[in-house]
Amino acid sequence: MADNTIKLFFELIKIAVGNQKELSKAPSDDEWSQLLYLAKKQTLIGICFSAIEQLPIHQRPPKDIILTWFALTNRIEKRNHVMNQRTQEAVNFFRNKGFKAVVLKGQGIGQLYPVPERRISGDIDVWLDGGRKRIYEFARQFDKDGKLYGVNYHHVHLHLFEDVEVEVHIYPSYMNNPFLNHRLHQFCKQYPPVNDSMTPSMAFNRVFILLHCFDHLTGHGVGLRQVMDYYYVLKQGFTEQEKSETLVWLKKLHLTTFAAAMMWVMKEVFGLEDEYLLLAPNEKEGRFLLEEICHTGNMGHYDERHWGSLKTPFSRFLYNIHRDTHFVLHYPQEVLWQPFFNIYLYTWRLVKGLNH
Repeated sequence: MADNTIKLFFELIKIAVGNQKELSKAPSDDEWSQLLYLAKKQTLIGICFSAIEQLPIHQRPPKDIILTWFALTNRIEKRNHVMNQRTQEAVNFFRNKGFKAVVLKGQGIGQLYPVPERRISGDIDVWLDGGRKRIYEFARQFDKDGKLYGVNYHHVHLHLFEDVEVEVHIYPSYMNNPFLNHRLHQFCKQYPPVNDSMTPSMAFNRVFILLHCFDHLTGHGVGLRQVMDYYYVLKQGFTEQEKSETLVWLKKLHLTTFAAAMMWVMKEVFGLEDEYLLLAPNEKEGRFLLEEICHTGNMGHYDERHWGSLKTPFSRFLYNIHRDTHFVLHYPQEVLWQPFFNIYLYTWRLVKGLNH
């Protein structure tokens, strides 16, 4: 895709977040088709439609494209009405069962957006207190055979609704490096689930949402939807002391290189003002990150590079090793541990009878 089209797409994003007034030029019909494709690839259809509504008449898309864009946005808005209702029901359900619960990512972060209903939603992630044993015993009640499905190190799928997937988190996230994972547990203990708020604090999200983007990058791919979530976390602002406390944890978790790359992307793609940056941008790492974002799209679904097959556990293992070689010079402290963690996780699930 032409660099000019990608430049226009980034301009459209800046307009959506309020950091630009109009495009540098009126796109052609073909360019508008490509911009719609990019908005789908990065799951920013509704967000970009908000930008289109602000454009001067002569810069707007042709009628057929704008009608398609409107229909897709309307579908997103309707889905979000369902998601918001289910999220509230899920949190109330867990709290009524005696758990403290907060919403991670998704619908929680969506509330920071100017038009929350236009952010494409995924599943519902709820972080519960109580520990692994208690949560697993509770989750077994929702399966006919008493087994647990979709078990990962940090969460388990719960069949709570027919129309929405729910992931119950024992931990908000994890790291492959066991030493960094231990530090992450220490960080999370400072911000446990509470019942007086639907979402964790901004102090928590300044670290967690960045880690979430990092997990996607080194997993199957990160898209601009996850990155935009972090933009709106940073836009909430912070004091110098809060900034220092965030940086302490980013250093402990070895995330400063990635954070500096994200700061560059924040300025390049979103036009984030310097007052909201956590540290100085790293252009070299930032360009590498942005190239990955443009290659993979949301969740890596558009990545055309051949890393291998995902059909069997062993082929997925080889896939991850192949992909890790691409990141090892940038984030060695995490990717070098990934094969060992994957072996541990598979063995642990096998022993526990959780490989369903």
